[in-house]
Amino acid sequence: MSSESTASMRSPSPSLPYRSTGRLAPWAPRFLTVFALTLMAITVALCLPVWTGALSSDVLNAATPLVMWLPALVLVAVHLGARNPVPVMRWAGLGIRPAGRTSAVFGLLLAVMVLVPALTIAVTASLGLVGFAPSEEAAATAPMVAPMIVVMMAATLGEEAAWRGYLQSTLAPLGFWRSTLVIGAYWSLWHLPVAAAYWTDGRMDGREVLVTSVNLLLSAVVLSAVRYLSGSVWPAVAGHAMLNTVLVFAYSHLITSTADLPDGAYWGYALLTWAVWGVAILVLTRMVARRAA
Repeated sequence: MSSESTASMRSPSPSLPYRSTGRLAPWAPRFLTVFALTLMAITVALCLPVWTGALSSDVLNAATPLVMWLPALVLVAVHLGARNPVPVMRWAGLGIRPAGRTSAVFGLLLAVMVLVPALTIAVTASLGLVGFAPSEEAAATAPMVAPMIVVMMAATLGEEAAWRGYLQSTLAPLGFWRSTLVIGAYWSLWHLPVAAAYWTDGRMDGREVLVTSVNLLLSAVVLSAVRYLSGSVWPAVAGHAMLNTVLVFAYSHLITSTADLPDGAYWGYALLTWAVWGVAILVLTRMVARRAA
């Protein structure tokens, strides 16, 4: 066995080439199809009682940790059923070596997840689209954000081990951009049944569903970028947890409610938010390309 093969076996995750290197593995198309259809069917079945009015969307809130673990559970079941010739843990990128690089990417990601809402709020508030209005609970809630990230990682691991872990490795021969956009598009699509349930229950309106779908696609690029930069899925797990804690805190406690904005201000706010995400994506993907070079 060559030294290169030995090194590959010892690496914590498979190689993730930046550029396309060829076709997917022979087992991949069937696996991806079965996984995607099975996961969507289960998700739709869970949301159907809310769509029909038989249950309140409060049930989905209570079941959120289970729903977030569905991708990993379905993935493992399909993997075992198909007898895919890859080790699940390694293919999901669950190693942390080299630890120094993974830690550096964690720090980079934290900076991104703080700067994105900070810049968004600063720009949109300065233009009068929203008001900078810290809530009465903001000061008391802020110290809880950091521990909540750790707690939330227990849930986001169930998604990221599948999305930016196993699936990113499986689609890696397509190159960074194609694999990332395929995963991001399906990730956003997978959230639509849940968003539709909240829309049916009156907790979201149509424009919120659309904006959330675009936000998911943009943040998916960031999460894939940190997987590429670190070689590990753990920064993506943390990044996903930060989306659900840092950004939620900032937009819920530091500005006036965007749900109450008139359409002009709402879409102006959304476009500027996407522009800030675009800057973050540009910086991170350039780093991915430079590392590949």
